[in-house]
Amino acid sequence: MNNKIQILRPVTVRARVTPALKARLKQEVEAEVRQLDLEVQELETQLKRAQLTMTNMTPQQQLQLRQAVDLEKQKRQAEKEALLERLREIEALPLGSEILQGTVQAVAEVGVGDDLESLLATEIVVEDGRIIAIRRG
Repeated sequence: MNNKIQILRPVTVRARVTPALKARLKQEVEAEVRQLDLEVQELETQLKRAQLTMTNMTPQQQLQLRQAVDLEKQKRQAEKEALLERLREIEALPLGSEILQGTVQAVAEVGVGDDLESLLATEIVVEDGRIIAIRRG
């Protein structure tokens, strides 16, 4: 009787911080900041367009529209502040340190008596896109 089965298990992927990784992370965050800025500009443009047609709106509707646009702008501003904080964190990352990059699934064969905690504690360490280490429990 075979006392082994195959399971899917999570594998943590960690990235070693290099100048290239920091530059890539910064570019990604800066692109998100630019996207938020564009969204705010679009909201302002939509509000200006709506103000031209506000003559058909009651004062209450005009106020509601302004409040809705202001709320959306505030949300985008809060997201932008969080992203700018993330940029500061990226800048402060020490070279050679490791950061969590994500999780992937891997197939593993397990059997009676195997140490499951050790099996689930597997990590892959990546440096500039290349696997440099596989750590098992």
